[in-house]
Amino acid sequence: MKLPFILSGPILRRVEPTSIYIWITLSRHVKMDAQLFQIDEDTYIPLEINTETKSFKAGEQLYIYLIKISPNKAPFPSCTLLGYNLFFKKGVVVRDLGSYGLLTKEHNRSIVYGNLKYPAFYIDDDSVPTNLLYGSCRKPHGVGGDALIAADSLVEEKHLDHSQRPNGLFFMGDQIYADDVGDPLFPILSVLSSELIGHRDFSSLSKLVPEVLHSRLTRVNARQFLIEHLANFSTGKGDNHLITFGEYAAMYLISWSPEIWEFIQENDLIQSFRQLIENKQLHLKFESEPKKREKELSRLEARYEEQTEHIREFIVTITATRRLMANIPTYMIFDDHDLTDDWNISEKWTETVRNSPLGKYIIGNGLAAYWLFQGWGNDPENFDTSFRNKIENYLGPGNLESGDFKEGLDFLWDYHSWHFIAPTVPKTVFLDTRTQRDFDPRPKPVKLGILIEETTRTPLLISEKGWQSTTEKLLKSGWNKHTPLNIVSPTPVYGMGLIESFLHKYVFPFKVLGFPVQTSFDFDGWKYNGKGFHTFLSQVSSWDPSYVILLSGDVHFSSAVKSEVELNDGKKHSICQFTSSPIHNESFTGVWGLLMKSVLWLNAQKRKEHSLYRSCSETYSLSLTKDKTGIPKQKLWEETINYYSFSDGSIAETKNSIGYLHFDNSVLENTLLMAAEPKTNN
Repeated sequence: MKLPFILSGPILRRVEPTSIYIWITLSRHVKMDAQLFQIDEDTYIPLEINTETKSFKAGEQLYIYLIKISPNKAPFPSCTLLGYNLFFKKGVVVRDLGSYGLLTKEHNRSIVYGNLKYPAFYIDDDSVPTNLLYGSCRKPHGVGGDALIAADSLVEEKHLDHSQRPNGLFFMGDQIYADDVGDPLFPILSVLSSELIGHRDFSSLSKLVPEVLHSRLTRVNARQFLIEHLANFSTGKGDNHLITFGEYAAMYLISWSPEIWEFIQENDLIQSFRQLIENKQLHLKFESEPKKREKELSRLEARYEEQTEHIREFIVTITATRRLMANIPTYMIFDDHDLTDDWNISEKWTETVRNSPLGKYIIGNGLAAYWLFQGWGNDPENFDTSFRNKIENYLGPGNLESGDFKEGLDFLWDYHSWHFIAPTVPKTVFLDTRTQRDFDPRPKPVKLGILIEETTRTPLLISEKGWQSTTEKLLKSGWNKHTPLNIVSPTPVYGMGLIESFLHKYVFPFKVLGFPVQTSFDFDGWKYNGKGFHTFLSQVSSWDPSYVILLSGDVHFSSAVKSEVELNDGKKHSICQFTSSPIHNESFTGVWGLLMKSVLWLNAQKRKEHSLYRSCSETYSLSLTKDKTGIPKQKLWEETINYYSFSDGSIAETKNSIGYLHFDNSVLENTLLMAAEPKTNN
């Protein structure tokens, strides 16, 4: 099958006065060029620019391009609306974005706002902080409306108002769910993977899985055994887990590309449950036991129909998603689900998976896909020719035993420089809390009911070496002490204690026992390792910003917290944390949702008018009290924590949302954009 020419994009990536990067993925190789305009009402003034295009052939029909636009002379103008067009050259034939309906307002693929002729954006100057959109956790078959619709509507409304328009889009993890793939998507991803990459992926994969288990690679609901016992992953939702690079690439495309969904629908790739059975593409665990088989079929059919409905609702949001990403500088960092649930949760997990040929292969594919679809555009100058060559060799035509493949795979596993500094105002540090971890090997006792077992201690989310590397990048970026600083941490530094206690005491045990409880609660947050939490605050103190804004996602509820920290050396720091999650994957529904709403109401009554006090002992033990007199005299630091309430009086929101952070007359305002009405922090 011939795939559409434009597979995904364009996505506006890193934007600075001296360089603008645009990412796009095509099914065929062409020469790329660009044009940039200064827009003054209805006048479009072409700017003198230089363009440099880097392309990466990742498969037979998968070419990824990153176009760099540089000014010919002076830096690009700030606070001025700039528009762009892209050109595709093949021999004497030249086409542009308009050739594919992307510049026609009436076309359902349009990526322009209002009456503009082109996708357009602003470059900020240093006088006013950047208005930001931020969020995480977006799953195609997730429950609820996609909050990116609301973000697109906001930009459409404010696209000519630089003071109100968002000018930075932060995706803070779980842009895809590699471990939680909907049943209806699995056959589609298989077809797309084969068309994108060719048969190379599957021929390689078949060597990592015993022949007797090959049927589990191609059937819906069949991969959990492979993922659990061969890859040594810990996810409980690995029935359709992504494995090959092509499958990861296909998942990004179905998350971002209207053209891909048109291709899927035109080729009737969305199957009914009956078709799945007729085509013998469904794996049944109780195939030989008639009574259990019927119950399993009934359960899987109900799941399939529900997921199909959610996916159909998701498809209609893709055009808005693509338009949003084409018009706003976009920065992305991974969390666990971009690779697999519980990625690097412990030292044992990391070592066991690395020593598993299948597990190591899956993580390598996930990282290669992350770089090409997300990481490359964050800070392109961070990835030199040597880096690119390693990825090319890994994804090349060689077999799994080739030196190039093994070298590339080891390189991906050992690469720990995914963190970056975004050129926003103020600058934003994106932390890598997955590959830069450090582990405490000492076990600790954990009690579950009457059982006590030894378990690995929670990790330090960033090692000492990781903090050193992050500091070097921050200082190299030109950021100065005593000025504001944004920090993106995929997992929140400040959680919601009553919610977490509720999940820990009442919900998580049911999850452990196998009940179908859906949460995103992991015990690898900042506060679950006192030393790591202390190191975070110490590192921020050593940077010594005038104030800190923390942006986070991951936990599937949104909140706003302020902390006043005082260290033993007398330094004081103000930290405001804004959490927005999920974009499209509501977790607290049904009975658990009702219970969670009750918890949130109780939490609001206890927290919104009172402060909490936390301190850290010299042995890195954290204590949280409601009374400041409870803070011990011997301590490394202490902090006062306050939770902000939203306009409806709650202090947390579990519905799908994306945060909108902006300054209005020097007043910081945080609004949750939702499929329904927005909620603003007081």
